[in-house]
Order: sequence, then structure tokens, then C-alpha cells
Amino acid sequence: MHVVAFFAFAGDPPGGREGHRGSASSSLLAWRYRHGFGSVCLLKTGCQPEASSFTFAELFAGIGGFRVGLESLGGRCVFSSEIEPFTRELYTRNFGDVPAGDIQEVQGVSVPAHDLLVAGFPCQPFSALGDQPGFEDSKGLLFREIVRILRSTRTPMFLLENVPGLAQCDEGKALRAIRDELRRAGYEVGTHF
Repeated sequence: MHVVAFFAFAGDPPGGREGHRGSASSSLLAWRYRHGFGSVCLLKTGCQPEASSFTFAELFAGIGGFRVGLESLGGRCVFSSEIEPFTRELYTRNFGDVPAGDIQEVQGVSVPAHDLLVAGFPCQPFSALGDQPGFEDSKGLLFREIVRILRSTRTPMFLLENVPGLAQCDEGKALRAIRDELRRAGYEVGTHF
């Protein structure tokens, strides 16, 4: 399965970023990842990451795929959001946490400080398996909720994923629009296919 992954950093090299609500180590974490010094622990046999070495928030959480991976790297989830009732129930069974519901109803200030925001925002509007309505479908605009939370929390890093069809949707205009909005929110944005 191929996905489009967005990744971004905000903040300066070690020393901090004014206005960021995250932990003291978060600017260092952002700097480490920006300069290629991210965690390589899992590449070494028997290496165990430090417990709760970073915190994360998971939007459009689904059943917690990002959470499983990030916790295995030493991350600690401080917030999750998922709208689908059955999926929320399964997430709760899997992790013991009840995710917030509709992200559109979550106030940014109610999201605890965190080092990394992850989200798998709705892919149906961008999938090549459908009509690719893009932003004409209200689900296609939900990425703006991610931007809203990022602006509110000033999270130093984020990782978003979506389907490869996002890159071709509306002749690439949808992907450019999303990147532009994230950049206007103060992030350096890259994509990986």
C-alpha cells in the first residue's frame, strides 16, 4: 500500500520556539528530525526506546495505527480524536482511552501540549478508486481542522498520511493547497510518496 506522507517541523534548533506549549525537549526533537537524527533505535537489535521519550496527539485516529507505531518508539499519546462510533469503541478497547469525537467540535486549547501531531485525514475525496471530488466533498476540507489544531497548539512537528491519489486530484491542486495552508500556519512542509 502506498500513501502520501506529509512531514513538517516548526521551531529553531535547540533553544526553543516562543509560543510553543510542548515539553522542553520538543524543540530538540524537532531539530533532531529536521537534521536526520530521528530515532534509529528499532534498527538495532535489542534496543529499547526511553519510556515516554516524546508525546503525540492522534487526529482521525481510526483504530490507532499511528499510536501502535509511535508507542513502540517510546511515544505517549496525550490526545486522540475519532468520529465513527464503532471505531471509537474499538479504539477504547485497544488502548483504554476514549477518543474525543468530532474534531470540528474540539477546542484547540483543550488539546494537551504534545511534541508530534499525527493524522490520517479522510482519503475518500482524493482516492483514485472514486470520482476524486477533492474539496467539493466536505470530507476533503477536514484537513483544515488539522491546521486549526496546529495553529492553536504550535506543535513542533506533524506527520499526516493520505492516499497517493491526493497528488493527482484536481491536477495536483489539492495537494498544493494543503501544503500552502500548512506553510501559512508556520511549518516547513515536505511530502513523501
